[in-house]
Amino acid sequence: MRIYTLRGWIIACGLLMSALANAAEHPELSGWLNSALTQHPQLQAAQAAVDAAKARTHAAQQPLFNPELEFEYENTDVNTRSLGISQTIDWGDKRTAQSLVASNELLARRNNMQMIRQQLAIELLSALAKQQIDVETQQVARKRQQLMSQFINIAKQRHRAGDLAQINLNLAQLASAEANFKLANAETNTVISQQTLYGLLGIESEQKAPQLPTFPSIPGAPDYPVADQEMILDNLPTMQTARAKIEIQRGRVRLRQSEQRPDPTIGIQAGKDDKETLTGLTISIPLFVRNNFSAEVDAANANLIQSQREAINLRRNLSAKLTATALAYQINRKAWLQWQSTSNNSLLQQSKILDRLWRAGELSTTDYLVQLTLALDTEASAIEQRGRLWQSWIEWLSASGDIAGLLTSDKSITSTVFQYRGMGEQQ
Repeated sequence: MRIYTLRGWIIACGLLMSALANAAEHPELSGWLNSALTQHPQLQAAQAAVDAAKARTHAAQQPLFNPELEFEYENTDVNTRSLGISQTIDWGDKRTAQSLVASNELLARRNNMQMIRQQLAIELLSALAKQQIDVETQQVARKRQQLMSQFINIAKQRHRAGDLAQINLNLAQLASAEANFKLANAETNTVISQQTLYGLLGIESEQKAPQLPTFPSIPGAPDYPVADQEMILDNLPTMQTARAKIEIQRGRVRLRQSEQRPDPTIGIQAGKDDKETLTGLTISIPLFVRNNFSAEVDAANANLIQSQREAINLRRNLSAKLTATALAYQINRKAWLQWQSTSNNSLLQQSKILDRLWRAGELSTTDYLVQLTLALDTEASAIEQRGRLWQSWIEWLSASGDIAGLLTSDKSITSTVFQYRGMGEQQ
């Protein structure tokens, strides 16, 4: 028992330190998440379920049977009066079994509340990441539209001067139209992702929207294979809820077994039969001869086996998700770091060089469009890759339970925010 307690204490300390480290690294994001979750109706509903489970636990701890008071009066040739009290005894200890079930239901509700809180935090983080990525993608699309607009104006001037063939002018017009389409699509995606985020925050209009935090710098990738995988799985709220459900079913088996034991009722009476004094003792015991309640025990055992098998299947799925998210996070982080180390020229510098070469006639219109489009597409792809990196980090937080660390804020500690400065610029 001491070994188990020590191990639990060590695990708890490790989780606490991890949570504090996460919160210290991202105080801005942590504060925003806690503020957004404070008044969320889904969490309030979960809290109400916890309160109801507390009340049921208190009710289950109360005695099952109250005493019964009996009064009898008969007025015939002989006046008979009697007063009695009886009490049914919980012979099978159903009260303890019910208390065990209720206590585990309370534990399951609390774990479920933590699970809902973490799921809502994951949804908020994903929506925030999507909104910021869409905003930056829209900025790239607007750059593309502006560059193509300038390009088509110059192309028309050169066509009128006879320096540019009609086919090249047509190509420029097609490129400009495509840029307009991309900008419209990017603006639409931005509106949708912004409204999705506002919906999660419960914001009805943009005027009431609070300032959104900048997404934090991405921390170091988790180990692969995942270290302490069993400990991580054991402490996930989803897994803890599954274990609580097993204990609930085990308690119900015990309760059904206790219901197979009859509860005797003992009564004492005293009274007067005319001038004679009456005293009596009664004992009644139900006879479980027509129904011994064995079917209820069998059903409870089957439910216990079901919950155990479901927990095993759940653990397998959580283990696979934990491994997959750790690997995906490493892959996306590696791709992002490679991009940062290999891209040395910014979009602005690249577009200026291409424009100068095209105006000087050293670069054909087709080559100019191809290279400019490649540069713009590369910047857009870099933003998408950063979005995949963020999403893989969020999925890792969900799979490992590290999201709990972001729900512990520490305003005294500052963090380095992750700012994307354009194609090829280093952090």
